Amino acid sequence: MIFITGTDTGVGKTYTSKILGKELKKEGINVGYLKPIETGGREDTITLKKALNLDDDLNIINPINLKLPLSPNIAFEVENSHLTLDEIKNKIKESFEYLKNKYDFLIVEGAGGVCVPIKDNFLMSDLIKFLDLDAVIVSRPNLGTINHTLLTIEHLRNKGINVKGVIINCITPLKDVLFYEKTFETIEKYGKTKIIGVIENEEKYWINFIMK
Repeated sequence: MIFITGTDTGVGKTYTSKILGKELKKEGINVGYLKPIETGGREDTITLKKALNLDDDLNIINPINLKLPLSPNIAFEVENSHLTLDEIKNKIKESFEYLKNKYDFLIVEGAGGVCVPIKDNFLMSDLIKFLDLDAVIVSRPNLGTINHTLLTIEHLRNKGINVKGVIINCITPLKDVLFYEKTFETIEKYGKTKIIGVIENEEKYWINFIMK
């Protein structure tokens, strides 16, 4: 099991989850997917359900769904949701326990970055800790990524969460990024971690993923 998080919204967590899931399925691994919280509809959930050919109900794969594309804490407020934090955690935990027992490997994908509030001072990183999962960080290759990636690593480690590594999703083509190799080296050096994958597109990528 692994929790896929990212340095920001739109960095490619769902895209990365899809590629990772398909790669594991090629190896004969029965892979499941959980999107604990999704706002702005169920696009991510539906994408992975189709891509991994999952037969699970959408309400199991995505137990907490909010209509507006907002941070969860804001969406809960403006949509006048009466769910308490304990109810939210219980719904997520119920789906998590069901799916982890059904599949050989479970990919859990967050919403936004690690400091996104869910409700009542409970952050996305607190959800990772609540589920007792290691994290993989999806980042981007272009200018600014060093700061965002190192801050994400530091925050997770301060929460006591193990960072398995970083996957670079090339939302900016590598050919357009000056000295990207130096950027990757800097992330590994100062983050004391490994870049375990680079995704250029669905046909061109590598992921050195360790399941242990």
